[in-house]
Amino acid sequence: MAINLMDLVKTAINTSGVADQIGSAVGLEKGKASSAIEAAIPVLLGGLVKKAATPSGASELSNIFKKQDAEPSILDNLGSLVSGGANSKLLGLGASLLPMLLGSSQASIVSVLMKLLGLGDKSVLSLLGALAPIVMGVVGKQAKSSGGFDPSILTNLLGGQSNLLSAALPSELKGVMGLADLGKAAGDAVSSAARSAEKAAEKAVASSPLGWILPLVALAALGFLAYNFMGGKKEEAKPQAKAPEVSSATAPEVKPAPEVPALPDLSALELPGGMTLDDLKKKLTGSFEGVAGTLGTITDVETAKSAVVKLEEAAKAYAELGMEKLPAAATTTLVPFLKPYFETVGGLLEKLYAIPGVKEIVEPVLGPMVASVAKLVG
Repeated sequence: MAINLMDLVKTAINTSGVADQIGSAVGLEKGKASSAIEAAIPVLLGGLVKKAATPSGASELSNIFKKQDAEPSILDNLGSLVSGGANSKLLGLGASLLPMLLGSSQASIVSVLMKLLGLGDKSVLSLLGALAPIVMGVVGKQAKSSGGFDPSILTNLLGGQSNLLSAALPSELKGVMGLADLGKAAGDAVSSAARSAEKAAEKAVASSPLGWILPLVALAALGFLAYNFMGGKKEEAKPQAKAPEVSSATAPEVKPAPEVPALPDLSALELPGGMTLDDLKKKLTGSFEGVAGTLGTITDVETAKSAVVKLEEAAKAYAELGMEKLPAAATTTLVPFLKPYFETVGGLLEKLYAIPGVKEIVEPVLGPMVASVAKLVG
């Protein structure tokens, strides 16, 4: 079973208690930090996965992690690195890492995150910058414990995150990051090739004084295979999207009523309780963060029972918003806003429902809310 690097990064942040400090440093309102961090972590890990999918990228990462290992780990001193707010050492370190992690897609990634999180570009860039050194620290530590910083180790470690990241990243982000094909096939192929490379290396060393040649060949094949899944397919797909004349001919018909002119009218929509769209977003944020925060306290049946009252309050607050009565224009606008929260809560519930007895306590309380949001986000 693949190691979940996303969970390890979250654990590092939660253990050090710097989530609120990071939120304050990047200008986030208190309470929004955890959900914003949750959305940004898979983006940075996705950048590493893509980087490690090519031989040259894996080699570059190998050199970076070796230099990083020669210095004191930032994970041991996160609190002091975050202190200083917008001028913290953590943001300074991250600013130098982002171009390497996100490459030429950085501007597009920031743009999509701005829409998903409802933040400005400076806040998104600062958030990514603050998290980048932490992500690198966690991955470097895990790579070291897995055998070191050789490119093949990094390729295997990061390639194993394919399925996890595919579930965590919204389709909009997978598209702009060039990770649209990220999924089971790519992860299985990289893992299978890695096992083949290891077996070839062992057999070669045992049977021949020239056996060192075979591991190199196997490693090259692994890099080529990973490149085809993570990078090559994307390049081949581009011409197919532009070539058919039907697409260009029908493109104007796909957009008969551009959404942009309709946006100014959203403020005039009659929403439940006379709220504005911004008011509704704030209430939804409070409800979802209340649910996520409470779910984070559950570890067994007893803590689940203790959490029921708070979960009922959050679910009731959501029900009172009357989301099923929203105009279609407002619903369409809210989908990208709701999706990260929905995925966060869904991920927490999936883990908690694996604990015997917890599902029977939690699902009756949150089931209607989850079903309602699932219907909205599709």
